[in-house]
Amino acid sequence: MTKIGMLTIGQAPRDDIVPALKEILGPDHEIIEAGALDDVPLEKIEGIEFRPDDYLLVSRLRDGTEVKIHKRFILPHLQRRIHELEEKGAKITVIMCTGKFPQFESQGLVVTPQEILRGVLESTLKTGKLAVVYPSEEQTLKAESDYGRDGISIYADHLSPYEEAADLEQLAERLNEQAPTLVFLNCFGYSSQVKTVIAEKTGKPVIHSNVVVARILKELAN
Repeated sequence: MTKIGMLTIGQAPRDDIVPALKEILGPDHEIIEAGALDDVPLEKIEGIEFRPDDYLLVSRLRDGTEVKIHKRFILPHLQRRIHELEEKGAKITVIMCTGKFPQFESQGLVVTPQEILRGVLESTLKTGKLAVVYPSEEQTLKAESDYGRDGISIYADHLSPYEEAADLEQLAERLNEQAPTLVFLNCFGYSSQVKTVIAEKTGKPVIHSNVVVARILKELAN
């Protein structure tokens, strides 16, 4: 049985998304969860200072509380957790975040979803309008530099994965008005309900980040 490390940039366990990923991976794979912030005191997280050029990331704590952190803060914690997961037998570790990350030190494979998802987007949509949904409004400012290219217009919007259903309905309305060719849920924390509501409202295909990556993991682990 292959052991797969699921490493969130927040705190584990991620009962909101991991069960659905387990269904895709099947019973032949053992999931080991860890969180970069698992042993970080709340006061330290709340005291994180942001600079204008910081790379913003959004995740959640064990109790479901949303937190905003930056890559400067989280990278050493992620690296430590990778080593811990590998010591527990993980042959493959996935960073459960769609942000951009550097190469990590590891004995096994470390999957960073952004490159996978970018490949899916570029091979799927050659021309048209791409709607990118981020977990926070601040992140939408980099949508053009992240995903813009010749032949593709970008519409960026935001939805916290941890907010009320009313926010999802309003997002779906805005996306429908924009009439995109393809919708990209650019966060690992979005549930299957988010995809379902948006797909039904817009009638457009929706790329659900964590599901796409889970299917790649299944192939790698077989």
